[in-house]
Amino acid sequence: MLHSAHPTAISADSATEIRAARQADYVAFLHRVPFAIDALSLGYVTGFREDCSYQHTQYGTLELPVGMLDNDFRNPDLERYLERFREYEPRVGVLGDAYSMDEAHEYVRAARDLQASYPESELVIVPKCREAIDAIPEDIVLGYPRGYSDQLAHEFSDPADWRGRRVHILGGSPRKQVNAIEALTRPTLSGDPPADIVGLDWNGLHRGAQFGEFWSADGWDDSGRDADHVTVRKLVRHSLGRIKSFWETQGIWPETRLHDENITLEYEGPTPSDLSSAACAACGANVWTTDRGPFVAEYDTGEICGYCSYDCYFDHRSQNRLEEIVDEQSVFIPP
Repeated sequence: MLHSAHPTAISADSATEIRAARQADYVAFLHRVPFAIDALSLGYVTGFREDCSYQHTQYGTLELPVGMLDNDFRNPDLERYLERFREYEPRVGVLGDAYSMDEAHEYVRAARDLQASYPESELVIVPKCREAIDAIPEDIVLGYPRGYSDQLAHEFSDPADWRGRRVHILGGSPRKQVNAIEALTRPTLSGDPPADIVGLDWNGLHRGAQFGEFWSADGWDDSGRDADHVTVRKLVRHSLGRIKSFWETQGIWPETRLHDENITLEYEGPTPSDLSSAACAACGANVWTTDRGPFVAEYDTGEICGYCSYDCYFDHRSQNRLEEIVDEQSVFIPP
C-alpha cells in the first residue's frame, strides 16, 4: 500500500514562504524622549499615540521622526486622528478599531483618502468583530489586538480568519506576540497561506524598569535592582536590546529599517545661555565668576545644569545617577 506524505510535512518552498511571512517590516516602540532616542538608535520605529507626543519641548532643537502614530482608542475621533496624521505624516498609521462592518467601511474610506496623499504610509485598521475582517480590503493592514485591548483577536476570530492577510500585532509581550505569530504562520492541514507579519509593537518596558526590572526571554529579571549604577533609562535600553536579539533569533526582526538609512537626530547641545541660575548645581558657587566659564549638561530628566568646574559636573552627575540626553553632545565644555 502506498502512503501519502505526512500532512504537516513542509516543502522547501513552503518553508521559505513562512520565513518571509514571519519577518516583519518594522518593530515599533511608542514612548517619549529619552527612551525613544535609544529605541531609534537600535533600529526600532518610534512614535506615539495621537493624544501624546515625544514630550521633548524642553530639549529645544531635538527632533525625532514620527514613524508610527497610534489612535486614542479610549476616546476615538476619526477626524481628529486624520488631522494629527496630516500634521505628523507617519510611516505607519493605526486609524482605529472597527466594532462593526459600518465602522470598518468608515475607516476604509478614510484610508483610501490618506493613501492618495501618503502612498508610502502603511495604514492599519483594527477589526474588533469577525465581520469587520472581511470588510477591510487586503491591501490595508489588519491590526491584530493582543495587548490590553477590550476585545482580543482570539475572542472573536480564529487564526484562519487572518491567514493570507497583512497583519500588525498590536501589543502583548514578545512571548505572547511570538505565540500569535506562530498561530498565524505555521503550516496547516488545509494548506492555508500564512499571514504576512508586517509589524508589531509593545510599550510595556517602562513599567518593569520602574521596579528595577528588565525584560529577558526567560521573563522579567530584577538582578540589577540594587545596583548603584542602574537607572530607569538604562533598564529600558537594556530591555530594548534584549527584545531586538529575541526577534533576531526568531527570524522576525526586519532586515532593513523602515526609515531612510541616512536619518539622523537633529540635536544641538546646551549652551551657557540656557542656564536659568548662576549657582553651580554641585557646590553652589557662581558659575560666571570662575576662571573658566560654566560647564553645562542637559540630562534625560529634562534638566539643564550648570557647573563651575568639570569636577563638579562629574561628581554631581555620578552621585545623582544622571545620564545625558544624547551622550557627549549634551555637555558644553568651555573652550
